[in-house]
Amino acid sequence: MTDEVNARIDEFIARTRELTGKEVRERDPWNNEASADAIRHFAYGTDDGNPLWLDPAYAGKSRHGRIVAPPAFLVSVLYPILHGAPMNAPLSSLIGGIEFEWFLPILAGDKLRAQSVQKEMFEKKSGTGRRLIFVISECTYWNQKEEVVAKAVGTMIRATQVGTELLFERPVHCYSAKEVEEIDQAFKSEKRTGDHPLCFEDATVGEEIPPILRGPLTIGDMVCWNAGLGPSYKAGRLGYLDLLKSPHAAVPNPAINWQVKYSQQHEDFHMASQRGMPGPFDNGVMRFAWVAPLVTNWMGDNGFLRKLYVQVKTPNIYGDTTWYRAKIVDKAVEDGKGVVKLDISGINQANVNTTSGRAEVILPLRS
Repeated sequence: MTDEVNARIDEFIARTRELTGKEVRERDPWNNEASADAIRHFAYGTDDGNPLWLDPAYAGKSRHGRIVAPPAFLVSVLYPILHGAPMNAPLSSLIGGIEFEWFLPILAGDKLRAQSVQKEMFEKKSGTGRRLIFVISECTYWNQKEEVVAKAVGTMIRATQVGTELLFERPVHCYSAKEVEEIDQAFKSEKRTGDHPLCFEDATVGEEIPPILRGPLTIGDMVCWNAGLGPSYKAGRLGYLDLLKSPHAAVPNPAINWQVKYSQQHEDFHMASQRGMPGPFDNGVMRFAWVAPLVTNWMGDNGFLRKLYVQVKTPNIYGDTTWYRAKIVDKAVEDGKGVVKLDISGINQANVNTTSGRAEVILPLRS
């Protein structure tokens, strides 16, 4: 790594440190209301078919009396990740983890606003000597009553990037007929507790909840995710001018040597196949939104997801599938509420541990 590269990174660190404790807004909100259309758009974009989010007749019979938004819907109100100082530096972007704590459900019709603050920044070195800068953000979300609906903490890792050197490389997996059949069966057999009563007393420590399978990751998944979350870039001239304001989000397309948004690399079949971009394929916030249904499917309509933490251990690339599983590790009655704690894991088709996490769910007491 040259002195010039180190000097540029040092400048980025100094300018990022100045942002600590300050409000930072890197992008405009996509949703400021939990309308039925916005909720449906997000649910479809994150592969979550829960009728509590989608079917007014079904949701009307629930304890909420109307459609509810998926807990992860808030990431479309304000993206819970900050990247540090808005300057061009030889650093790639990797989301390390997302943690949410919810205090209230998000009901259809709620007006929502949010604020993001850079909480911390520090540097480490990887085993190979790359400089790793960690940017920790905290987002707070309010409803129209000025009630705090949720808080989120996001970890962004900025890693030394040299040219178009790949940060992560693995052949794209081609599925056999047997593997395709296994995926087909997993999709058809996915379970949801729904309006069937699940109480605190029904949860047993050591028990595994029903797993879910997500993938194979395709261009269509990324397009739907970007639409559900809110487009992260504009097209043409407007998109280029946006990149000048946030160069940390740019990466050169090696085929044409033109700056594009990191997320745009996912939408090119040739690039997805050839791995010609320096960043990984999937998005850590998308991973968080994909894991959430594992818990909400199991807890049912009367449960409340209080906390969810998802850590990205290994990037997903084009074509990857992941089995997400969770095990009950603790349960207790706290302040008259039945709290169940879960440990979460994700294993891909190569038997690699891609994801870890934990969750806390409040289940009704049978008594």
